[in-house]
Amino acid sequence: MTSPLSNSVIFHRPSCNPNPNPPSTSFRHPQNLKFRPNSTSKHHNNATASDQPPQSEKRSFAVATGELFLGIASRIIKSRNAMDRRLDSVEKVRMFGEELSGKTESEFWKRFRRRKEVVTEEITEVVEDGDVVWEQRLKDVEAERGRKAVSSPGFSFSAAGLLFPYHLGVAKFLIENGYIKDTTPLAGSSAGAIVCAVVASGASMEEALEATKVLAQDCRSRGTAFRLGAVLRDVLEQFLPDDAHIRSNGRVRVAVTQILWRPRGLLVDQFDSREDLINAVITSSFIPGYLAPRPAVLFRNRLCIDGGLTLFMPPTSAAQTVRVCAFPASGLGLEDIGISPDCNPENRASPRELFNWALEPAADSVLDNLYELGYMDAAVWAASNPVEDLVQEDNPMVSS
Repeated sequence: MTSPLSNSVIFHRPSCNPNPNPPSTSFRHPQNLKFRPNSTSKHHNNATASDQPPQSEKRSFAVATGELFLGIASRIIKSRNAMDRRLDSVEKVRMFGEELSGKTESEFWKRFRRRKEVVTEEITEVVEDGDVVWEQRLKDVEAERGRKAVSSPGFSFSAAGLLFPYHLGVAKFLIENGYIKDTTPLAGSSAGAIVCAVVASGASMEEALEATKVLAQDCRSRGTAFRLGAVLRDVLEQFLPDDAHIRSNGRVRVAVTQILWRPRGLLVDQFDSREDLINAVITSSFIPGYLAPRPAVLFRNRLCIDGGLTLFMPPTSAAQTVRVCAFPASGLGLEDIGISPDCNPENRASPRELFNWALEPAADSVLDNLYELGYMDAAVWAASNPVEDLVQEDNPMVSS
């Protein structure tokens, strides 16, 4: 691991592990990993100018745009959490065309949906939650039903911007220790969707981390705002194998947000080609005016933006979903999160540092530390959730 990086604000929050005397594990303790942005270590002194984000108007615009988007998403999350507490648990999880108890769809939306299905494709409603409707195409539902085996729990990875080395570290631990198998359902928004596609492709997390550094180096030297989408597409086209879409079908749910006529979360689970999978992932990551100089992207004849706006951590098709968040979950008002920086609140980067790194690529040494911290947080979570007690074979097509 690289030398320590930064002096950070410490999160004083409870650990994910409720056991005051957890069993010993073989991983190194994250307390040894401190973020020191003003470090004078040899590694820091040898960093070239290209290792640091460019200080320019584009960077300021990128951070301002991203923070605005994240602020809106946070408000939606908090309002939905408040609504969730008022809804019956059955109402929250009905899926695949089942009507919500006590709720009916307006005649306008029924007519609109019928017309849309005739013109484009058949949509199966997933769940309605206030002003947000989650949907899946019939093809997506059929792809999940076609799976012969499903393991529970599934794992959902949050939107995270350029913090996805954290998710890669979490995924590495979960794969190595048998929590994620070939039959494990996955779901993700934005960076989380990228990680799900990588996991399903069979690539190693170390290879994915190196690809992340290639993307980060390009953005550090040439800028991030307005061009991140093109760079990300190029990296995915070079990294994902030709059969990535086949490996992902029925297993990986990618969340995108349709913006007309109201925010509508779409869960995509069936991909016609590798290009279709990449398009879904790019759409799931599309922060307006940040990935490219336009307000939205056209995906399957729909104007869409980042999936994190409506489905920050989308449900998987397993009976139980463990949610992974790259940000301190409690700081965003999130509940029922399995793995996050809250698992190890000591000596962690401040929220401001994390948001900045989410929007502008950090130095490679920071990416390495995020990767290892994700691994450590997953290990702390696992200490309270032994694989032999948690992972089990499940029936396909059960709601989460």
